[in-house]
Amino acid sequence: MKNIELLSLEKYNDAARYKLIEEGIYQDLSDTDDTNHRMAISFDLEEGEDDQYPLEDILDKFNLYVSDFIEYEDRAGDHIKIELAGTPEDIRDSKEIIGRRAYNRDLVKDGETYVELVIE
Repeated sequence: MKNIELLSLEKYNDAARYKLIEEGIYQDLSDTDDTNHRMAISFDLEEGEDDQYPLEDILDKFNLYVSDFIEYEDRAGDHIKIELAGTPEDIRDSKEIIGRRAYNRDLVKDGETYVELVIE
């Protein structure tokens, strides 16, 4: 994943439903659980990546889930737009990926091969 950017979605302008917490982070006022904070991002997949990995590892690392796939069926090739959801702390922590590159690489340890998420 590269070219990771924050998105401003039109739906966030609905003040009855969304409250701006800080740049790029909104509270969904209609969601009453503790994972009611949202952040929309776009990114480009790199050669050899699919729309599952490394995204799945980022979701695991920051305890997030995808709450909306934006224009997913009409997406332009390897450019993806999604809305992430999580607790306020987890969403805030995940902002570290903005403007960075994230990918998986194989790590061999004690003869075993593991997949490692790298954020640079």
